[in-house]
Amino acid sequence: MRLVVYGDIGGSGGYVRYCKGLFGTKSIPKDIEIWFFCSQSFYNQLAPLDHGVHVISHPWMTSNSRIKRYLWYLWKYPRLVKRIKPDVEFYPSGQLRVYLRKALTVSTCHNLLLFDEKELKRIDDKHEQRFFQGYRKNQTRSFLKSDAVIFLSNHSKKVVCNEIPRLNLNTVIAHGLDKIFINREQRSYEVGKRINLLYISPIYHYKHQIEVVKAIQILRVSLKLDICISFIGVGESSAASQLNKFVEDQNIQDFIFLKGNMNYEDLLEEYNTSDLFIFASSCETFGITLLEAMGARLPIACSDRTGLSEILKDAGLYFNPEDPESIANSVSKLIMNKDLRKTLGERACQYALDYTWERCAS
Repeated sequence: MRLVVYGDIGGSGGYVRYCKGLFGTKSIPKDIEIWFFCSQSFYNQLAPLDHGVHVISHPWMTSNSRIKRYLWYLWKYPRLVKRIKPDVEFYPSGQLRVYLRKALTVSTCHNLLLFDEKELKRIDDKHEQRFFQGYRKNQTRSFLKSDAVIFLSNHSKKVVCNEIPRLNLNTVIAHGLDKIFINREQRSYEVGKRINLLYISPIYHYKHQIEVVKAIQILRVSLKLDICISFIGVGESSAASQLNKFVEDQNIQDFIFLKGNMNYEDLLEEYNTSDLFIFASSCETFGITLLEAMGARLPIACSDRTGLSEILKDAGLYFNPEDPESIANSVSKLIMNKDLRKTLGERACQYALDYTWERCAS
């Protein structure tokens, strides 16, 4: 079988992990030939890919010239595909690049926010609103033109299918977990004088980082303990500006750490040295960092929204991500009970072992 994969120019951290997991972990069945199209900058994020993956890049994909980009999509790329003669074209970004020609296509839904009306209404910046409205139209058009659509969770499938009831063949295939994020060693569930919490996610309104900060403030007062939290991830949204301003206005930089993006090695260090993990999203296609925290055997306090219980099941404590008191209550239970931390951390790791890239690729 011959498969053309259009990786495009990259995307979120979850999207990078998805492409790297499928095409860079020796998981693809040996009877499938892969041609992977992507920008050079995206390939630099993914490299190395598997030996049998033929990588094709072209400067016109990211050219500042709109004419060159159009020529790439309408002329150069179709000619290359015609030469390869694939059985299927796979668009993991969900954005089809099939114009004026026929092809058997499969796409993946990686952005649930586009189809969640409640979460879209949280966005108070008009420029962001226009961006997401245009993005939603493009994704809807791509999904309707796809011969099949892959969803990463049952919740994601339900939300999108409610908004686009005329979809063709579709199925749920969950993320895999990179083996480097599986902690094979025994974790100590003791906490020290300073209790280190971790939240890894881009900064958006629906990630509720400000509500988490307020919960930490509540806990420091109610438990009279030195509790701090590291936020890993960036955001150019209005939510990021509000979060930074809140931390500065409250003068709480000594226990609220905004650390930006990190490479895999540094992320591993954060997972291994933290005491608890928080995931407070209310709109998620899957939750890859939640799965990584599970693999790290971390005790987890998790949002009760967006189908995250599909992944975490009974291996975490759940809260309302819009309510700082609810978040604080779940985190407090974990801080005050070592046996609970150990039980949930070990159980979470066992569930995480089911999410292999070999299963996903198959």
